[in-house]
Amino acid sequence: MAEKLNICGVAVYLSPNAEADVPAKIRELPGVELHATSGDGRLAATIIATPISMAIDQIAAIHRLPGVVAASLIFHAVDEAEGETECCSDHSCEDNAACCARAGHNGGVGMPAQQPEIR
Repeated sequence: MAEKLNICGVAVYLSPNAEADVPAKIRELPGVELHATSGDGRLAATIIATPISMAIDQIAAIHRLPGVVAASLIFHAVDEAEGETECCSDHSCEDNAACCARAGHNGGVGMPAQQPEIR
């Protein structure tokens, strides 16, 4: 059985007087990536549960950081680990991602490379 990924999208709101190093402290947490910042105290992050920490624990850790007003869950999914999706039973497909798309699976396709701007 393929390993499942617990993926959370989180909106983080900072107080106006938050220290400048708060985003760096958030990035240091296991399984956390920052994807966008607004310049006015709003951040977009993804959190993936790791063997050493659950995603919900990382959301709570972000919320406890000085200068963080809120860390709100805005997206949640449980997905197969990248590279473990097997859509062809006989593995004869040259393009597994296209095969999986036809089968209704995501084929390990990740988030878009372009980073969104928060407005």
